[in-house]
Amino acid sequence: MITNILVATDGSDTAGRAVDLAAEIASKLGVPLTVGHVLQHGARAEELNRMAEAEHLVRHTATEARLNIANIPSNMDALFTGTLSGADKERAIAVMGEEIVACAAHRATDKGAKDVSTRVVNGDYDKGILEMAKDAGADTIVIGHRGLGRLQQIFQGSVSQKVNQQAESTVVTVR
Repeated sequence: MITNILVATDGSDTAGRAVDLAAEIASKLGVPLTVGHVLQHGARAEELNRMAEAEHLVRHTATEARLNIANIPSNMDALFTGTLSGADKERAIAVMGEEIVACAAHRATDKGAKDVSTRVVNGDYDKGILEMAKDAGADTIVIGHRGLGRLQQIFQGSVSQKVNQQAESTVVTVR
């Protein structure tokens, strides 16, 4: 029986579908739902672009992190390849992570989940998700499938594959 669900999100469309499914399950079973995100420190700008569900994250991040930017960048590439210091980039990434889980938690509540909490951690994606699941007491993890190129997948595998292989709980992968 499912008693506690963790849904991992990176703000992508696939992660949004995972949030929807996790919220539906949590609502029907009346169980707590934790929305989790692993901060993307060290990620390339292209990966941060993929992560962002909407460009409003840039403006929100610049405002909330109190970044001293004369012209707020129009997209993630401009935000992270510009002249920001390392500390400013770290702050921006943390604010983005908090915004991603806040939006996903709101989405889950709109879908009927009643007991929704959020977690944001640092670390490797797969290890971070597994850590959040353990800390939250989740017996089910819902995660979006991220399609990598065939060659990349052979060499490094996807986060969802790694979570599925290492988790001690049930893992539901959403496409």
